[in-house]
Amino acid sequence: MSAGFVTSEGQIIYSNMDHWWSRKFKESGLIGGSTVHYFEPGPWDEQYQELEDPIPGLTPWSTSNVKAKVGVVTGNHSVFHEPRGDGYCVRMETNLKKVVVLGVVNVKAIASGSIFTGGMVDPITDPEPPRRNTLMGIPFEHAPTAMQFDYKTIVGRNRQRATGGLRVRDIDGRDKAEAYVILQNRVEDNDGNLTEKRVGTGWVRFDETTPDWVNDYQLKINYGDITDSNVFESYMGLIDDKDPFYSYNSKGDVVQYLESGWSSNPDDVTHIIVVFSASYEGGEYKGSPESKFWIDNVKFIYE
Repeated sequence: MSAGFVTSEGQIIYSNMDHWWSRKFKESGLIGGSTVHYFEPGPWDEQYQELEDPIPGLTPWSTSNVKAKVGVVTGNHSVFHEPRGDGYCVRMETNLKKVVVLGVVNVKAIASGSIFTGGMVDPITDPEPPRRNTLMGIPFEHAPTAMQFDYKTIVGRNRQRATGGLRVRDIDGRDKAEAYVILQNRVEDNDGNLTEKRVGTGWVRFDETTPDWVNDYQLKINYGDITDSNVFESYMGLIDDKDPFYSYNSKGDVVQYLESGWSSNPDDVTHIIVVFSASYEGGEYKGSPESKFWIDNVKFIYE
């Protein structure tokens, strides 16, 4: 991932959500042969429209819009660009993905719309574990005090869990939209292994529908160990072996990483993870097909 994704003012490019590249491919004839055409934040030039495959290093942003090749070629489309004012915003949706083979539904999976800094394995050839296919984080050497964005939500009340088989199970609790930012110190050894420390954390979950735009919402970023602070929730803890993250190393290999501890020094920041998701447990195939989450004008605040 390129350090050129961040401006000298400490802003990630394409964060105003007004510029989008697009991809177009056909699903396997066995499941209907539909054409999938989706958009992701990135360069708006004509040469970057209707690409068959993504271009590595094109954009710092990736989404849950994916191409999978597990027996058949299929696509998931859960993130959309939507007109807003003179530009665009991003709309994320949670959906119950159904794959129909010869007229018979044989796969059902909850797919939560999400957008994040990093990349995706493409095409996905093994869906397990899901985290293995999301390559989180980009180079970033700034220390913002907050992340600002515009948002609105539809929070679904009826959650389901569907992991890719035939069964769809109802689960308790309403859905929640989620936004978070993690600042890390990342060190790579000679073998390409990554060691991470957590430097900054900002995290929010929205559990109420907000039908009108909330502009300039600010998510505070707290530095150092936050486990004893009044903002801490268990899901904000260090990345551990119960749910490891993955990323590219400098050799271009996909490697697993954990966070070994905390740092309170803003000068230690080397990487950033930003995530927005329509369903907070979408990575576990849980969510409500009613849920939608709109985001626009993402920027960092420095004080």
